[in-house]
Amino acid sequence: MKQVKPEQALVHKYPEWVILIVACAEDGTPNVMPAGWGMICSGDPLLVAVAIAFDRHTHRCIEETGEFIFAWAGAHQARLVKHCGSTSGAEEDKFEALQIPTAPAAVLDLPLLAEAAINLECKLRDRMKTGDHTIFVGEVVAAHLPDKPTATLLNFGGKFASGAPIDLPE
Repeated sequence: MKQVKPEQALVHKYPEWVILIVACAEDGTPNVMPAGWGMICSGDPLLVAVAIAFDRHTHRCIEETGEFIFAWAGAHQARLVKHCGSTSGAEEDKFEALQIPTAPAAVLDLPLLAEAAINLECKLRDRMKTGDHTIFVGEVVAAHLPDKPTATLLNFGGKFASGAPIDLPE
């Protein structure tokens, strides 16, 4: 083993799944942002966590409303991920600009991402400030799969691929 700078080591973390976070501003306008730092953090109850920088519009939305959608990006959502990762929802209605296909949520007043591999409706359960981000912990109150299953989108450091399952011999 050789010691390297932390940022040199982190380049080797890829591939990673792409999480899309949907949250509404107080005026009801939905926003979506990609997040690389998301995970399941409890099985019972089912909790998910996502780290979002303090200065992000989505951070304000979750703080204001206490709810969000935690979705795994679908295999065909790379364009959406790239656009939403480089545009602020405070300056653009991304749903309108990209004509993002949505579906109604069961519990929350937020749009589901119809082309995502998985949508989880979450109520804010806890938060923790960590350096330059807040980790938001959401309790899953409803889960949704698309009518036509799709693989998740994987990020290879700015290049994307489908996370299609591999059949292994038994």
